[in-house]
Amino acid sequence: MTYVDKPPVPNVVKFDEPNAKKRNKLEVMLNTGSDIYQGACKKRGSTLKDEYRHASGTAYMDPRDMARLGVKNWDKAIVKTAWGEVVVFVAHSRDAPHEGQIFICKGPWANVIVSPETYCCCDPTYKGVPASIEKTDEEPLLMADLMAEVYQKYKKAEDDSNKLGKKPDNNIDWY
Repeated sequence: MTYVDKPPVPNVVKFDEPNAKKRNKLEVMLNTGSDIYQGACKKRGSTLKDEYRHASGTAYMDPRDMARLGVKNWDKAIVKTAWGEVVVFVAHSRDAPHEGQIFICKGPWANVIVSPETYCCCDPTYKGVPASIEKTDEEPLLMADLMAEVYQKYKKAEDDSNKLGKKPDNNIDWY
């Protein structure tokens, strides 16, 4: 294992936990921050790769909340706030217990759902954002595809063949 490989997340979610009443949606508090694995991906220049999507596009949850939502490690969920929604992976948090809270690394996936208001301090509100999380079958987007969808910098193609996660063709219509 290299220094950038993320240690495996233990699968400690117990679906037979007596207090785990299954729900389709959980109301949570979103906190964001830096992560060493995300930083390693950025330093290596691999932000357009799948490893960065797994490092930054993951909501870390308390195992009890995962049991309530009926998700396991690396299942997919959609996180919604007043400012947007984004599809991410879910994984058991190494910092548990913290029921009712999720952690997403600061980055493209978190930026879609945090408030852009800086309250004169030049930094968005990265902590304590009210959110909801629910299980989905949608796939989290690669960073380039997420940016293209959120900021709509490229015309929508008739099919998905011009995704930015792949090398684009020379016939892409640019604005």
